[in-house]
Amino acid sequence: MNTKGHCYPKSIIVQAVYFKLRFTLSYRDVEEIMKMGGASIGHAAIQGWVYKFTPLV
Repeated sequence: MNTKGHCYPKSIIVQAVYFKLRFTLSYRDVEEIMKMGGASIGHAAIQGWVYKFTPLV
């Protein structure tokens, strides 16, 4: 999984994609969970990551 060119580290991206795919959460729910953990990420960025990285997971 190549996350080069993204603003966030690989661990943050993988965690957001995991939450979206594993649990029945909306993108805004995942955004809120990530914000509670200290990472301010928009739901549109999370959606893009899910579309891009789901085939690789």
